[in-house]
Parts: sequence; C-alpha cells; structure tokens
Amino acid sequence: MKSSSLLPALTALIGFSIAWLAKPSGTAPAPVVVSKDSPPPRQTRSETNTRSSSADRSRPKEVKAGDFPLADALENGPKTRDEARMLRLTEALGLSLEQQGSIISLVEKVQATINGEIPVIEDLALRGRAIEEGLAKVLSPEQLAKFEEVRARERDNRIEVRATAMLTPAIGQIDLSPEQREEVLSRLRQRSKAELQAIPAAATLLFDNSMLPTANKELSIDGVLTLAMMGEAVPETDPMVAYEKVQTKRRQEIQDILSCFDGILTPGQMGQYQADMAEKMEAKKRFIEAAAQKSQAK
Repeated sequence: MKSSSLLPALTALIGFSIAWLAKPSGTAPAPVVVSKDSPPPRQTRSETNTRSSSADRSRPKEVKAGDFPLADALENGPKTRDEARMLRLTEALGLSLEQQGSIISLVEKVQATINGEIPVIEDLALRGRAIEEGLAKVLSPEQLAKFEEVRARERDNRIEVRATAMLTPAIGQIDLSPEQREEVLSRLRQRSKAELQAIPAAATLLFDNSMLPTANKELSIDGVLTLAMMGEAVPETDPMVAYEKVQTKRRQEIQDILSCFDGILTPGQMGQYQADMAEKMEAKKRFIEAAAQKSQAK
C-alpha cells in the first residue's frame, strides 16, 4: 500500500497590470514635400542597415542535429525507474548482463514471498535480508563493497531529503536568516536520522524508491515510517482505541517537529510557523471528515 500526503490548499494570486501611455513631446518635424518632378528620396546607409538587421532577425534559425543533446538523451534514455536503477547499478558496480538478470530475478523472487501474517516492517526486514544473502552470491567482493558504499550514500540522501522537505514550507512562510536556516536544518537532519534508524537497514532495500528494481510494488518510506511510529499493533476491534493511539502519536510527532524550531526562531517567527501548521492540520481534518461523510453516504 502506498501512503499519501495531503497537499495544502494553494492560495490564488491575483496580479494587477498597469499600462503606461507615452505621449509624443516637442515640435513635430515638418513634412517632406515631394513634387512630381523631384527624384525619390535616397535611403541613408543607417536606414538600409536597420532594415537589413530586422530582416535577419525575422529569419528562423536553422536547427541542426545535435543542437539539443540533453533533450535527445531524455528521448533515447531509460523510460522507467527500474531501467534507470539498473543502469546506475551497472555503472557503479560494473555489472555484467548475466549479473543484471540475476539481480532482477532475485528481487522478483523475494517479492513473491511477501508474508501478510506478520507485521509489515518485520516482513520487509526478512525479505531484505534474503536479498542481501542473494547479492552476496551474485556480486564479487569488490562489487559488494561498492554496493555498500552506494547504500551508505542512499541513507545520507534520504536523511537530507526528509530534512529539507520539512524546512522548505517554513522558508516559504517565515523570514529566516541564513544562520537560522542552517541551525534548523541541522536539527531536522538529526530527527530524520533518528526516524530512519527505527527501520532495519535490510528493509530499506525494498522501499518503493530503493536502488534496486522493485517495480514500485513496495511501501513508500513515509508509509514504513508511519508503521514504525505506531510501534505495537493497533487493535482492529476497537476503532476508538486505534484513533486515540494515532492521535497521541501524531501529537508527539508535532511536538518533535516544533522542537526543531524552538529556541532558534523569534516569538513572531514561531507564531508564523505555528499558524501555518494549524491551518494545514485544519484543512486535513476537514478533508478526512468529508471523506468519512462521503463513505457513509454510500
């Protein structure tokens, strides 16, 4: 299953355009009177050059093959994420065609062993370890070492992406100084790192955005983190208990996010951030209530 995030309502921007009218000033030049017998006025060199330049500018530029190499690469390159992932793995590890096929078969085989009887994170970890064992047989020791280097960069990139994603909305709402941005980002990185450490490393091999060709059949990182945040299983027989548990976890998450800004923002800046967060939460609440009413109506 894929997790989805609610996008905040966008505020429409109305622009006003002002037309400036320029009136001619000064004395108008006297008209040139040309008699029947007078020769036509000669064009000066500057007038001829001006008309020639205008004609040159209006002539379309000749398009040649190779003028758009990056656009051509896009059209001729991989068309799916899985193709691109295998291309990158082959580039980084020096994979042979046989190894590429073995990795694709390994992932497909492991994905077919999904176990819905155990917690999702536990299932991801078990299947991830199966992939690790399979890769150890497919790759050489040198390739396996390079693979671990790629995994380490991937973990660092996930931390940076999540931290930046939490900071970006604040930058759009609050007048932050460069020093404030870096301080908040440093705290958000630590928070993101702690979040990801709650997930077994082997399980990350089966994220939908994994470096491996998972065909986007697995959970997103947000979905896995939500399950990790929930901790023990939620009792399905009592909806109210489940609701209260989710609300408690959500308030803890809000507390953790606000603590990353607390002490760095001024009171006025903190008020801006809190108001923005409150509006988004209210919009999400209305969306959930409307969805529930629509579901009941059916």
